[in-house]
Amino acid sequence: MISKLARAARRLVSRYPANPNVAQVRRALLSASKPARAQAPATIAVEGVEDPLFFGLFSALIDDLRSRSGVKAELLQIRSINGAIGTGRRAAFDRSWPKAWLLNGQWARAHRELVGPVAYRSQPPLLSFAGRDRLRAKQLWLALQQSERPDLLEVDGILVGDLLIDSYLRFRPSPRFDARDPFVLKLIRQALRDLRLAKAYFKSRRPAAYLSTYTTYVEHGIAARVAVAQGIPVRVYGNLNTFGKKLTRENTYHTPEMSGYRQAFEQLPDQPAALAAARELLDARLSGAIDAATSYMRVSAYARSDEVVPDVRGAVVIFLHDFYDSPHIYHDLFFPDFWTWVNFTIETLDAAGIPYWLKPHPNQIDLSSDALAQLREAHPHLRFLSPSITNAQLAEAGMLCGVTVYGTVAHELAYMGIPSIGCARHPHHSFDFCRTAGSLDEYAAMLKSPGVKPVPDEQMREQALAFYYMHNLEGGADKLAFRQAFTRFWKSCNSTDVGSQQMIEDLMQLRSMPWWQEHLRSIEQDIHHAG
Repeated sequence: MISKLARAARRLVSRYPANPNVAQVRRALLSASKPARAQAPATIAVEGVEDPLFFGLFSALIDDLRSRSGVKAELLQIRSINGAIGTGRRAAFDRSWPKAWLLNGQWARAHRELVGPVAYRSQPPLLSFAGRDRLRAKQLWLALQQSERPDLLEVDGILVGDLLIDSYLRFRPSPRFDARDPFVLKLIRQALRDLRLAKAYFKSRRPAAYLSTYTTYVEHGIAARVAVAQGIPVRVYGNLNTFGKKLTRENTYHTPEMSGYRQAFEQLPDQPAALAAARELLDARLSGAIDAATSYMRVSAYARSDEVVPDVRGAVVIFLHDFYDSPHIYHDLFFPDFWTWVNFTIETLDAAGIPYWLKPHPNQIDLSSDALAQLREAHPHLRFLSPSITNAQLAEAGMLCGVTVYGTVAHELAYMGIPSIGCARHPHHSFDFCRTAGSLDEYAAMLKSPGVKPVPDEQMREQALAFYYMHNLEGGADKLAFRQAFTRFWKSCNSTDVGSQQMIEDLMQLRSMPWWQEHLRSIEQDIHHAG
């Protein structure tokens, strides 16, 4: 015990983050740093997170922009509620300002050498709240408890309700949102502090651009939304599909923008060739191969299982999500969390006498087993499928319909002739093969008619291929090669089987690719227009 405490203490007081990947990236980038041009007046704000991937990525981007345009950069350190998971004494210490002060200092020193100085910290050393903030937080908390749509809560014109819910689910942690929990009050206080800091910073400094990781949770979402609201160009790097997605007032989510997929596909000059290319790869995926879109996975979700498939003929299959994941990563979800969604779905199908099975999410975190136990306790009659049974096996066995909030399983089912029902502005919403509910009543009506196919089977299959092409193959050889390289870098940063040297090589390969240069030019255009 004493030796563990001693090691922990040494890590906290070390000069730089106690992470070998960070040390390797820091040395590699410092040695390869390019000469800076004469300094320009433009400043870029960068989100600083405790993550080797984004430490390396943002450091490389700023190094190249500095050598090309002479820009300066400043760091927004967003460590606060995200410093721990749970509400016990250990979590309280991990979120405390002394620990934040020590860890922020380590990352600030590492970032200062490669990015720039700290502009502000979400958790400053002195956690003081003005009296009006304490009162306001309490008032917002009480109002949230009375709200039928807590996800729509706005503060000073900035939507924060969905960020509060997602942060609660992740960091409480809990499978369902409980507005009465005092932890929600803590989240509101942090949201008010981040709103105040972000508004003051973006109004006074007016950076030419803001580079962020994600837009989920209070930690990421507040600054990104404030910047967008103030007209600051914001780019996010938290998805593998769209590198450096540019946010808009209409779309402040880091997930890819897919509303134009259908229209864009219909304008392609050679649609049959696009469909053929998509068919080849989607057939391979459904037969158990790892395709470009699933290259981040170790084992295919369609590797056939030897398990006996239960009798699912004429039954609905509810595809569960990870209860602790962020529900609000797309527009228009009218459920506060996945727990409320699945319970409503179960109760509606039960009342209508429609047979159904539940299939757990294959990549859920360990805590989800507790959530599933709670679900079984609430509904003892539930029938669960093994996650190892593939969706292709379920389609072959005669399943009637798939139900999901926004899962990409919808286009895979459509290709196999199976309709689906969704209830958010999911990735497929511009196509017809998945019926998408816009309200609770509409969702209930769809659940009561699960066998309805919105279009004939052949059209479902063709639209599924069109979606697959737009989502995974559109954009030209350079863009696709870069996406694959970014996926490799992502994997090397998040795998215990890959050493630091491989991670550095993957990052340097990214910097050498044509699409990286194209992206730098797009950021420079943002800077030019901002100036």
